[in-house]
Amino acid sequence: MADEAHTFKRLVVGLEPRASDRAMRVAVDLAELLHLELLGLFIEDPSLRDLAAFPFVREFQPMGGGWRSIDLDRLTDDLDIAIRSAERVFFGAAKDLTTRYQFKVARAGAAEAIASISRLGDIIAITEPSTPAMRATRHFSWFLNAAFHSDAAVMLAPFQVARVKGPVVAIALEPDDPSIRAAAAIAVAAKENLIIVHGPEGKDDDPQYRKLAAETGLSITHAFTGNASLSDLTTYARVLRNVRERLVVAARRTLEPELALALVSSRHVPVLVIVPS
Repeated sequence: MADEAHTFKRLVVGLEPRASDRAMRVAVDLAELLHLELLGLFIEDPSLRDLAAFPFVREFQPMGGGWRSIDLDRLTDDLDIAIRSAERVFFGAAKDLTTRYQFKVARAGAAEAIASISRLGDIIAITEPSTPAMRATRHFSWFLNAAFHSDAAVMLAPFQVARVKGPVVAIALEPDDPSIRAAAAIAVAAKENLIIVHGPEGKDDDPQYRKLAAETGLSITHAFTGNASLSDLTTYARVLRNVRERLVVAARRTLEPELALALVSSRHVPVLVIVPS
C-alpha cells in the first residue's frame, strides 16, 4: 500500500551551514519510510563572490570592526567551511540509510538550482531558520519560493522538532483530496493512525473513507473546522490542540508558503505540501 499510494521517488534536502541534526534526521527517516533516494543539496550562490569582487562593496564587522572591504579569499574559506559542515551533518544522518544517497553543491542562484535539480516525484525538504533574522534573508525567501514554484512537493521541517512519533494529519478540502492518500501512505509505513482535518463542507461518512480504511487497515479519525477558514492559523491551533501529530500533509492549493511555515513554527512538526498529480 505505502509503495502504491504515492509517487515520490527522491527527497532533496536543502542544506544550510547550521543545519539542525534532528531536522536532518526527520528527512532521513521519511526517505527510509518511503524508500526514497536522498540528495543533500548545498546551494552556493555565485553572486556572493561576484559582489565581493566590487571594490566599493563593504561589510560591517561587529565588536568594533566597523565597515571594511570584503576579503574574497576569506569569503571563499568561509564558504568552504560551510560546505564541509553541511556535508558532515548530511552524511552523519544518512550513514545508515538503506536507499541511495549523495551530497551535491549547486553553484547557482536558488531558483536556478531548484529548477535544474527538481523533477516530478521529488520532495524538497527545507528546514525552518533558527532565528527570525535568518528567516528574513533573501536567500531563504528565494529558496522557499523556488521550491514552491517547482514541480516537486515541499516538506518544511522545524529547526527544533517536537516529536517523531504520533498520528499523521491530512488537511482535506474534499474526500478525494490528494493529501489524504499521501498521508495514508506515510501513516501505513510509520504504523501510525490517520487524522483527516475537514474544511467547512467536510463530512466523515463518505464511502471513500470506508474504502481507504478497508484497504489500509488504518484507524481514521475526523476533525472539523466548522465555519472557520483553513487559511487561518488559529483554526489549526484549535482543531489540533489535543493532537500530538508527527507530520501534517496538505495540497499546495490549501497551504501557501507563509501559512505552511507558520504552521511548522506553531506545531513544531514537519509540514509536507504536495502537488496534485
